[in-house]
Amino acid sequence: MKSIEPSLLAFDLKQLNSQLQEVKSAGAIYIHYDVMDGIFVPNTAFGPQTLLNIHAHGMLSNVHMMVQDPVKWINEFVKFPMNACTFHPEIVDNSICEQAFQILKTHGVKYGIALKTNIDANQYINLLKACDYVSVMSVVPGKGGQSFMPEVMDNLKKVKKIKTELNPRLIIQLDGGVNFDVMRLTKEFVDHYVIGSFLMKQTNKKVVFDFLKNL
Repeated sequence: MKSIEPSLLAFDLKQLNSQLQEVKSAGAIYIHYDVMDGIFVPNTAFGPQTLLNIHAHGMLSNVHMMVQDPVKWINEFVKFPMNACTFHPEIVDNSICEQAFQILKTHGVKYGIALKTNIDANQYINLLKACDYVSVMSVVPGKGGQSFMPEVMDNLKKVKKIKTELNPRLIIQLDGGVNFDVMRLTKEFVDHYVIGSFLMKQTNKKVVFDFLKNL
């Protein structure tokens, strides 16, 4: 089932609860929750406490960790309600990835990896065979409001092939610069769309959810 994950980075935190309710009413099931350590990317985002707000509104959380030490951060976050988690594998070895997967699996959290725009999905076929999620980045990670980078279409095609041939349960996310045109372009490859500023600037957010349903 295709889904939209509103990105918390685009929310006005002074109106967090009302905006969470607004996107839930529009059709959101998951909230996309970015975590940045200021090292892997030159920015910071949310700690684990805000997860409580999401779950208090009856929605699920999909956490995207842009961090240098995923095991350390995952150990902190599994103390809070979390439904899914992806992290970037290119700065750690496979044993660390497998350790992170095992921690998440033990706590009943769906797990996967995120691929920056310059990372070839085929490098991580063995990991992707084991994942619940892959998040294909279509902007440079670290800040919201960027435009979709069309060169990521190559990675989308690769992860779709991996899903079809090796891991049918794999959920493919597209994260960055998503709008109506991007959804039209990528609809055959993507399961979950992470949408931030484009969604939050809509007066009627249900229009975006309805657009995806009608594709």
